[in-house]
Amino acid sequence: MRAGLVVLAIAYFALGTGSLAVVGLLEPMAVTFGTATADVAQLVSVFALTFAVAAPGFQVLFSAWSRRALLLLGLAVTGAGALGAAFAPTLGWAIVARVVMALGGAAVGPMASALAAHLVPPREQVRALSFVFGGLIFATVLGVPIATWAGHALGWQGVFVTLALISLSCIPAALRFVDDHGAGDPIRVSALLGVLRDAPTAWSVLTTLLQIGGQFVTYTLIALVLTERYALAPQFVSVALLVFGISGVSGNWLGGRWGDRGSPLRIVWLAVAGLTLVFIAMALVPHSPVAGLVLFAAWGVLAMLFQAPQQKRLLQFAPGMGGLVLALNSSATYLGVSIGSFSSTHAWRAWGTSSLPVVSAVFLAGAALSLLFSQRATKGVPDAG
Repeated sequence: MRAGLVVLAIAYFALGTGSLAVVGLLEPMAVTFGTATADVAQLVSVFALTFAVAAPGFQVLFSAWSRRALLLLGLAVTGAGALGAAFAPTLGWAIVARVVMALGGAAVGPMASALAAHLVPPREQVRALSFVFGGLIFATVLGVPIATWAGHALGWQGVFVTLALISLSCIPAALRFVDDHGAGDPIRVSALLGVLRDAPTAWSVLTTLLQIGGQFVTYTLIALVLTERYALAPQFVSVALLVFGISGVSGNWLGGRWGDRGSPLRIVWLAVAGLTLVFIAMALVPHSPVAGLVLFAAWGVLAMLFQAPQQKRLLQFAPGMGGLVLALNSSATYLGVSIGSFSSTHAWRAWGTSSLPVVSAVFLAGAALSLLFSQRATKGVPDAG
């Protein structure tokens, strides 16, 4: 069981690094393709939007497949897309490759979470989800900073080749250690629509979307925020990303520990309310590198505190459709990335770098309102409302 969870966490690490690495590789990729940095940022939005559409769609199309088989297919497609990105001759071909990567990721992310929940007893689900989702945390701790450094020092193409190798190497490991051949009942489109019409689930999914979207309004251009607003030297941006990642590990660990002991709802409230205050503070505090790093670290803790308890709540809302609700949550996550990165570019062009934390705070206030509606709509679901 432990080895299986490790394999799933590594798969999540490859997915997370593949989706986020572009943020640190914008400049060298722009030089290679002979285009503006803002144009290369499309690779973030394209990945996120494709993932958001494909994740729930796959749950309908492949619901009769075993969870492990769908995971294996996703890993193979992700690896192929990463290789395509590495050898893309133009930005257009890189966009196509990112679409392929996202299609694979749309199977990997939800299935890794669903398998984690099925490999352990119910009382240990939050901790297992936290452990597997920790792969994404380590993608921010190690994957993105290392990819940023390697992309500038050695070439961004090697980053994508490495990601392909990691994804493909997970296939034999999953065959060996992930001992789960279960599959859900066939899911119709009407079932998907039914889940979306369920008020607690729908409001919770919207909470995820706005929580992630708010963060990516600022995170997409975090290098500019740190250097322009907080006067951090450019060479220390990768250090700041490392601080953010380490803080995220702490938040994810706390979410896993607290989520199995108490109400997941309380932890989700703490994360959403805390993030709102962090972005308000980022908009108001003086321009200081120390202040910027402290707030960035607090952001990392609260961001990752959210995920495992939120997934536990969704499983409580629809215990018979775990894969589907987790896919919807993953879809909302990446749709939030897409909306957030799109909003980031437009807010920056219209109002400048200082506007980004303000727009993020508005998104987070919306997430808090959605969470409140979810709580009020919840009836008879233990610990969820």
